[in-house]
Amino acid sequence: ITVLGTIMQLKDRKKEPEKMVQLDPLSVMSESYKAIRTSILLSSAEGPPKKLLITSMSPKEGKSTVCSNLATTLADDNKRVVLIDCDLRKSRVHKIFQLDNEEGLSTYLSGAFGEEIIYDDLTIANHSIVPSGPAPPNPTELLGSKRFKDFLAKLEKEYDFVLLDTPPILSVTDSLLLSNIVDGMIV
Repeated sequence: ITVLGTIMQLKDRKKEPEKMVQLDPLSVMSESYKAIRTSILLSSAEGPPKKLLITSMSPKEGKSTVCSNLATTLADDNKRVVLIDCDLRKSRVHKIFQLDNEEGLSTYLSGAFGEEIIYDDLTIANHSIVPSGPAPPNPTELLGSKRFKDFLAKLEKEYDFVLLDTPPILSVTDSLLLSNIVDGMIV
């Protein structure tokens, strides 16, 4: 397994780890995310992977923190980035970016809402977010649907990077299912 970089543990609980790159761009932690960005950009001779899945083995290991900081770092490098909250059970992305979660990926995939679920981040240029939406009764089926694959294909054409924040591998099968339709996976 290729190591892209390491992120130190944040001991100051008063800081927002999910927004470290944005709030403290010169910190050691921010530099760690920039190193990971560089590793991703140089990871393949054909070009960097466009669709990246971020996961972990267990809950509370920092998937959403890595995803939000990586999205910010890529956007700071003048890349168009969309971050999709694919954790349809225990979503956090909407909380990090202070978005309403009434409509999102789950409502779009179930056909109840259109593509107006893509929100531009007003504090970070080149950065968009797709919140998870309300928890559906059938998350794995929605994520495995043709509608989701078509949505990803559309986003891949519009953005330089599509980041998927997914549930932990040992809890549910969603991340493994999605690993077949992305270009790279970060654990």
